[in-house]
Amino acid sequence: MNNQAMMEFQKTHQRLQQITVQKQSTKTEQKEVGNALKELEGSEDEDVYKSVGSILISKDFEEMKKELEEKKESLEVRMKSLEKREKKLRKKVEESQKKLRSQMQNQNMAQ
Repeated sequence: MNNQAMMEFQKTHQRLQQITVQKQSTKTEQKEVGNALKELEGSEDEDVYKSVGSILISKDFEEMKKELEEKKESLEVRMKSLEKREKKLRKKVEESQKKLRSQMQNQNMAQ
């Protein structure tokens, strides 16, 4: 069996796992931003605050809404990029698996 093929498979699989973790993190952040926008839009109070570290800072309502909408768009772009990378890596993992199986079968036949 080819050690290089095995190492390539492991590296690709590891990158796929990293992308999966990044996607989960991005989904969580998207949900938080979505919830913040809902709360903001449902609020009748013009006083809004932004958490910065361990303190709250007063922020203009429209400015905060715009900031959250921009962050939402940015996260959507990031998610699409991660999904594309994930798709490519999944395909590469499958190809590596096939290659390894083929090599193992050829090695078994040679014995």
